[in-house]
Amino acid sequence: MSRNNLRVEKAAGHDGLEGFARLPHEVYAQWPAWWPPDLKNEIDLLLGRTPFAAYLELEPFIARRDGRVVARATAVVNRRYNQHWNEKLGQLIHFEALAGEEDASVALLSTAAESLVRRGMKAVRSGFAAFLDYPYNIDNYRELPSFLLRSNPPWYHRYFKNAGFETEKGQVDYTAALTDEILARYRSIVSGVEAAGVRLRSWREYGYLAAIDIWTDITNDAFARHWGWNPVTRVEVRPMLLSLWETPVADFSMIASIGDQPVGAVLCTSDLSSALAQVRLGVRLNPERGGGTRGALINVGVREAARGRGIAAAMAARGFLRMAAQGIRYAGYTLVLDDNWPSRRTAERLGARVTGNFVTYRRNL
Repeated sequence: MSRNNLRVEKAAGHDGLEGFARLPHEVYAQWPAWWPPDLKNEIDLLLGRTPFAAYLELEPFIARRDGRVVARATAVVNRRYNQHWNEKLGQLIHFEALAGEEDASVALLSTAAESLVRRGMKAVRSGFAAFLDYPYNIDNYRELPSFLLRSNPPWYHRYFKNAGFETEKGQVDYTAALTDEILARYRSIVSGVEAAGVRLRSWREYGYLAAIDIWTDITNDAFARHWGWNPVTRVEVRPMLLSLWETPVADFSMIASIGDQPVGAVLCTSDLSSALAQVRLGVRLNPERGGGTRGALINVGVREAARGRGIAAAMAARGFLRMAAQGIRYAGYTLVLDDNWPSRRTAERLGARVTGNFVTYRRNL
């Protein structure tokens, strides 16, 4: 569609996809610190060259004003998600837009939604899709968020509301200061669970490749009815995590077993801000945010039959103890739904506090 000097179109060809992928670098050019996307991986996904693309229908859109790209989004039909939940839900990922481009953003979001209607979708979500999209920040603007999370501008919320979206879910990010007192609590948590017959091993101790597969299986099991999740396969997960086997991820991530049976898994990362974040010259990150001082728990899962024994807290505690031994001063516990009180209570037991808030949007079609 086009109107006056504004045009919304599909992103196609080398120039179209390159302009699509590079828009975030313009949106965040003056921000102190942010997590830039991997341009090659993003374009490969749009071209269907990644394992995840096998069950996705992807349609990238851009809004141009006077020929300049000012907003972007990808309309997605995730067949595996819809089969798992028996829904007809489309998803909008990759949304970014420049300041002052409200009409362009509304036109873009509406055009993308219409494309999903033509493919039989009854609703559309933006801000949560397993391994594809993450929720929108509603505080701490211009501060570096936890790894994988957004540091979007505040005007995005107005753009979505004017495009007919409403808030569907809230999420929180926790941070724990790894003080001597907290570390003593962690040692007590770990010893108590181990005394009850649960064995905790890092992914390196367990065997890294085997641990990736166990993490995939347990996550699919533990998150089967978790809002927003859809199953993933070992073939899809291995390429993402194999490259991390020589990093502290292998030492911070944990597998919990009872006898010979793995019953829990947690994925933790070291501080990746120095390697992956774009930080302006002269900017010093808040130690809670990065700069070599903040590790993060990305997700934790326990099979239903083994819940209620403190295994999730123990796996996290052992991972955080490993972080502290390597000089990390803060640990993130990311990302928890507002209404997931079992996980929120685990975060509180670990001495963590809420340090970030996020939302996911939805529009019925």
